[in-house]
Amino acid sequence: MNTLKTSLSDEALVKQNEIIRDFFATDHVSEMVESMHYMVESFLFSTDLENVTPEMRVHIVNQLRVATMLMKLGR
Repeated sequence: MNTLKTSLSDEALVKQNEIIRDFFATDHVSEMVESMHYMVESFLFSTDLENVTPEMRVHIVNQLRVATMLMKLGR
């Protein structure tokens, strides 16, 4: 029984690895970083957030901009 659980667990890990690999094969890193930057910045500057201070929002956006810059330097 324990080997059956191990086998099923191994199969699940292989499947997860395939899903992740396929996901990253569809888009370039630059597209993912730019999309992430746009989504997070749009979310952070919406008025619905009560617990995120304006200073925190600026820090998060600045970190995303650094990630975008590093991605562009890697091209």
